Amino acid sequence: MLFSDFFNFSDLFVVVALASALYALIVAVTKQRHFLEKAVNPHRGAWLIAAACVLWVGLSILRWEAQSWSLARWSPLLWQLVTDEPTSARIKVASMAIFLGVLFLILVLWCQLFFPRDPSTFRRPQDRKSAIRYYVTRLKGGLDYALLACGDGEVLDEAWHDKQIQLRCPHLPKVPMGEGEAPRVRTVNDQVRFWRTLANLIHARMQELDSLIDQAHQGRNRRLVFDAEYGGCFFKYLRVPDPRSEVDTGLFLFGATLDQLQMDTQVAEKHFHLLLEAMHQIDRSIRVI
Repeated sequence: MLFSDFFNFSDLFVVVALASALYALIVAVTKQRHFLEKAVNPHRGAWLIAAACVLWVGLSILRWEAQSWSLARWSPLLWQLVTDEPTSARIKVASMAIFLGVLFLILVLWCQLFFPRDPSTFRRPQDRKSAIRYYVTRLKGGLDYALLACGDGEVLDEAWHDKQIQLRCPHLPKVPMGEGEAPRVRTVNDQVRFWRTLANLIHARMQELDSLIDQAHQGRNRRLVFDAEYGGCFFKYLRVPDPRSEVDTGLFLFGATLDQLQMDTQVAEKHFHLLLEAMHQIDRSIRVI
């Protein structure tokens, strides 16, 4: 007896083909080039609910056909898909629903394991703190530090990754800490203070930085990236200072890393961009941009 004489894949192929066609239609309707990253990842909860609903439909149809919730009663019905015995339309529909439901679950799980949380999921003003902590402390690599501050020096939110900074500090040059004191290895608190000071200094001397590109006649600086000898820094205005107002001193986001590899691979820049998008999303819930 040949293998093909025992297994008849026609019904199974029909189920897989129809489910694949339906999945392709869903991808086409979303009109997203990066389907997982742009369509599934921002809406994990909705896709999880869809997976549960589709699975429930498939299981309910199987129960209807078998007149029982017993798996022992379901096995012969599903086995018809790969044998010469004709498969009823209800079993085909149930199998297709189960296939799609499991596929949706796999997509959600894949996004959970391999994609960072989408910035669009941070929407409310109170989400600022959780967004900064997520993109700095929850993700592997990327940023070691992030600061959201006003131009007058007021710190709105701040976060740093203790473990990542501690791993780097002993391998960096010693720093002078004060008059009459010998240079020493920096601590995490020292480095956080250095970054906080730098962020405010960039804002205070932005006019000087603007003058550097003035000859290009392309306007003023809006986003700055410093690729330093040891890691790098990022600076971006969320709200540019209003020269007509004594109160509105601007709002900026600052990020930094001590790991040069994170700069070379652009992982730090990607995480800063995601954090920036989250801040913009939150800002839209506060004011018209």
